[in-house]
This record gives sequence, structure tokens and C-alpha cells, in this order.
Amino acid sequence: MKASVKLASAVLIGISLTAVAEGQPKLNCTKDVTYGKEFLAKFPDAGSACQEVKVVQGEKWVRFDAQVKQNKDNRLTVDLLNKEGNHTGNPMTFTYTPDATLTLEKKKVVKAAAEVKKGERVMVWVPESRFGLYAQPGDVESKQFKVVSGD
Repeated sequence: MKASVKLASAVLIGISLTAVAEGQPKLNCTKDVTYGKEFLAKFPDAGSACQEVKVVQGEKWVRFDAQVKQNKDNRLTVDLLNKEGNHTGNPMTFTYTPDATLTLEKKKVVKAAAEVKKGERVMVWVPESRFGLYAQPGDVESKQFKVVSGD
């Protein structure tokens, strides 16, 4: 009797969780995001490099993964990566403030931007409504990484 009650409970919980997940559709990197002209001018292959889209405080944020090429004097140069993890050939250089942080890709470990080393992979976020790179979706302007060049 106890086994059947546990099984029934597990099935009901599974159905509830499935319903919650279905209520929040996964957003598509190309169909559900309108990239800004300024961003597309610097990064025309944005759709193919997009890893994920989240809505935070009513705004869509797009996640990109990048590999650090250089990090010196509060300037970070990265190669953006496509969905397969290959370099897109579009390196970008950013400046950042001393208090800036980045999240390491897949490890979800937050590090001070100044401590991120060449070869490490990081996650960066771009809001749909304006051009700028951020360490986390929903961050305020002061946490923005400023684009220096799109080599």
C-alpha cells in the first residue's frame, strides 16, 4: 500500500512540475530576440552564438559564451563562441571597472574580472533593448562592460 501511495505522489508531483515548465516557454535566440542595429554591426552572427535567452524584470537578456584572449589593465579581449563552442572569429575588447565580476562558463563560479585568465571561458549577457555587455542579466548600467573595439 505504501509503495502505491509513493508512486501516485511521484506521478502527481511530476505532472505539476511539467505543467510549471510548460507555462514558461523556452525563448529562441533568433525568433524571440530583436538584436539592436549597433550590436549587429559589431557582431553580425549574434543569432548563431546566442546560448540562451532569459526574461529578467520584463526585459529579454541574451547569453553569450566567450573565451578570454587577453586581460590587462582593466581591458578584456574575448572571442565569442558559437553553440558548438567554436570561435566565431569576432574578437571584442571591453573595459571594465575594478569592481566588475564575470561568471565562468559551465562552472557558474563568479570571479573578479581582473582575475580572469587567458583561456578561461566566461558568460556575458546582452539586453535586447540596448547595446552593452553585462556579467548578469538585469544588472544596472554601472556594471556594464564598455566596448572598446570589435576587432
